[in-house]
Amino acid sequence: MDIIREIVTHSQWIIALSALFVVAWARFNSPPTNRSGTTFAMFFWGVIFYYALMIPLWLVVMIGLVQGSIGFDFIVDKWKQADPKAQAQLAQYAPIVAVLIIVVASQFRQVARIDRAARAFCVRLAAIPREADRLAFELAQTTGFAPQGEVRTKVTRIISENIGPKALSFSRDGALPDRFTRAVGLYNLFVGPRQNATAPDFAVNGHGRSAYAEIMQMGEAVAHRADARYEELMHAGLAFFTSSLPTPELKETLNRNIAEVTNLTCSLVARYVLFCERTHSGRLQRLAKMGFAYSPGPTFGLDQWATTIFLVVAWSVATMLFMPGAHPLDVGKILTIAITFGISIGFAVLGAIVVAQRFISRKEGASPGYPPTAELVVAGLIVVGLSIALRIGIPLVSALMYGEGYQEVLKQFVERIYGVITPFVCTVSLGLICSYLGSSRGSWYRVAALGALGNGAALTCAGWLVAHLIGRQVLAQFYVDPENAVQLVALSTGLTGFIVGGMVLAVFNESERIRKVTAERASDPHKDCPVHEAPSIAGGLESPMSSGPDAARDLGCYARASVEALEGDYICFRPAFSKAEIISAYLIGLHWDETESCLMFEERERVDAGHTQRGRVYIPEGRPFLNFVTLEMGAIRLIMVSRPEKSSEPAPRSDHDIVQSWRRAVYAGKCSDRSQTCGRSHSSTWFHSARIARL
Repeated sequence: MDIIREIVTHSQWIIALSALFVVAWARFNSPPTNRSGTTFAMFFWGVIFYYALMIPLWLVVMIGLVQGSIGFDFIVDKWKQADPKAQAQLAQYAPIVAVLIIVVASQFRQVARIDRAARAFCVRLAAIPREADRLAFELAQTTGFAPQGEVRTKVTRIISENIGPKALSFSRDGALPDRFTRAVGLYNLFVGPRQNATAPDFAVNGHGRSAYAEIMQMGEAVAHRADARYEELMHAGLAFFTSSLPTPELKETLNRNIAEVTNLTCSLVARYVLFCERTHSGRLQRLAKMGFAYSPGPTFGLDQWATTIFLVVAWSVATMLFMPGAHPLDVGKILTIAITFGISIGFAVLGAIVVAQRFISRKEGASPGYPPTAELVVAGLIVVGLSIALRIGIPLVSALMYGEGYQEVLKQFVERIYGVITPFVCTVSLGLICSYLGSSRGSWYRVAALGALGNGAALTCAGWLVAHLIGRQVLAQFYVDPENAVQLVALSTGLTGFIVGGMVLAVFNESERIRKVTAERASDPHKDCPVHEAPSIAGGLESPMSSGPDAARDLGCYARASVEALEGDYICFRPAFSKAEIISAYLIGLHWDETESCLMFEERERVDAGHTQRGRVYIPEGRPFLNFVTLEMGAIRLIMVSRPEKSSEPAPRSDHDIVQSWRRAVYAGKCSDRSQTCGRSHSSTWFHSARIARL
């Protein structure tokens, strides 16, 4: 019980230091919450630095209390009738009294001025609020956003009923209707629920609702400005989209209001996300759930982390109980060792996952670069520090429970200090394996097998090294034959690495696949294309080829059944590139391509056969024309042709009549100005209007 008595004796120091840290945290986190302006790591760094600046002041005040003319000596001398032991008794409370003096002194003007200067320095050190401004700018300028669920329905109703369908667009093409819809969606996602006193859709739990209320209270002025700009936005949108010929002034006003509403709302969204999430991966996941086109990184959540620790602890217990040649140990000692080792490996897994996520996000879409050696070493050293704290803390708690002294705990720690090599090696090994194999497109079980083998080999080497370094005297405490104990330690550690590597790689690779699918959906500007049910397996085998899948949204999202009547051979009439007065005629064949899942065209029997084209057919819904597009070596060739007449209409006229009607359409201005749309040569970007007739 000596250790407990010592802790009680020094409790005033523990209480004082803890209270001083609480004071530093409270001051640094105001006004009213600096944490919403930066990442949690940088905020924590700022708090620590501010706390470090308060420590010298606390020591000076405490010295003044103990030995100064205004301290306890003066009080004891003044009151002669006091107990001779009063000075010693009062000196015990000097740390706590010093903290109280610091808290009270901050209310004085001169002291508060010094405190504000120190806090401002630490705020700049923590980059507050630059991180929030950076994220707000990124959300407003470079990130796509599409309202989801109830917000999408509400935005559709607001724009359709108050302005008109012309102003509604979820295509993410950057056009004015799309940007207008995006601004309305952002406002109704985050600021709108505040007026109705309702919880937003993205705040699904108490923590999210509380954070939302705090951010809106903190940013009340910004929210009021957003309300005013939103009203102006709706008026400007009504004036622009209902005008038959909108003026440049109307367009400029609408663009300005869109930018203001977007920037104000995104500044609040950025602070909300930074306040709620402590990690980069968590912020990406929250933004993706809110509708922003962000791709969350691979997730290895608390469930997977806890499962990993549990498996390592269970395996360690089984190894110490049933491995041949092992000494029988006390159950409490076995649990202490197993839990310490399991949590250390858990820290190693966490550090490796974080580094691998950062590496994958940096190398997205690029060839793998140099391994993140520096980051892995830093992560490994952090894991070593945490492991050292565990190796002292957990046995110390166990020793206090059983009434043992702390000297034995420190002795055992020094003897087994080399055991921290294992979590360090595990961090580096898993980090490298996840960085290069985590995003592999191979089957998950192959990736898991490679990860298990790689991490198992690394930890086998680490176990062999640790067993050699700790010496036979320590090994004799656990094994009957210390000579063969090195091989047993290496084998058991290697099997632990095998299990951990296989499990982590399996989960990490699967989450990376999910992340990529989520990224593709989030970045696809045409994901609003209606999804048709796929035929069942039995029906798909018996159904005709004409019931194939639909074309993509950017092609017109047309079904094969709707364009089946267009398949066949046509004669195409268009002006020649050299002289518009010359009509060029050739054959065009249309057919459905199962591989491309769209209608394809192919030119035949051209006079200039070297320029024969083949490409995709784009069919805009509700428009009387088709687009034949060829993309080749950076060149784009587009021919716009009229739809062929329906069978219910009169039969096609002669080729001469078709050519004459096409010329009349051009001269009447129904086609685009040739001086702007016609290409000058075959090497430029081609655009022509043409007419086709079925043969």
